[in-house]
Amino acid sequence: MNQISIVGYESECNCEHCGRSLKHGIKLSDGRIVGATCLDKKLTMPRTYQGKKFRFGAEFIVKVAKVVQFYSPANWSRFGVSASSTTFEAAQ
Repeated sequence: MNQISIVGYESECNCEHCGRSLKHGIKLSDGRIVGATCLDKKLTMPRTYQGKKFRFGAEFIVKVAKVVQFYSPANWSRFGVSASSTTFEAAQ
């Protein structure tokens, strides 16, 4: 299973998945910059919690990317972000 990690944030860019212009871009560990909606719905598998599948949502993914970009890992918990919330399983 491939893993995708969020490594940063970029403002005013283009999505490398669908090509649309973005206000908030998410930098991935493989070097791509994609939109939060593409990352949430198209590029990753849903997570499972107590047998139910769920996704974080684009709003939370933008928040995670900003926290990863601007704060050290020791301060992530102040914003409700952990190392596990920055890593996703890639869709097949």
